Amino acid sequence: MDAITSTADILLVEDDDAEAELFARMALSRAPECTVTRVSSGRQALDQLERHPLPDCIVLDLRLPGEDGIWVLEQLLGNAGWRTIPVIVFSGDLSRLGPASSQYPNVASSVRKPHTLEEYEATLLIVCAIVGATVSR
Repeated sequence: MDAITSTADILLVEDDDAEAELFARMALSRAPECTVTRVSSGRQALDQLERHPLPDCIVLDLRLPGEDGIWVLEQLLGNAGWRTIPVIVFSGDLSRLGPASSQYPNVASSVRKPHTLEEYEATLLIVCAIVGATVSR
């Protein structure tokens, strides 16, 4: 599996503190010079995109407080400067995971969040590999 590109700039949109910390730790262990910027809501994600340099990719949870991940995907597609940012949907919401992957062309991949901690690290390795492949395109 490809590693995360060492200088990748990742925007993580995740409202769960423990999951965000675990993702950041895993990404930085695979690529210590990458940057993981975390926001916890859809509105914060757009604010981040408006005020800072664009990330190389976005890792997006679908269940977010307020404006959810589907709303974020729609906003990204509606903005010419944002629609080419690759998005990796990382969510436990199975009812929307498939539709998000198939209906939004900016979704590079989707990964279902696991239910147990033992599965979580293995799943994060897959997400990190997808980020690496997506960013290196």
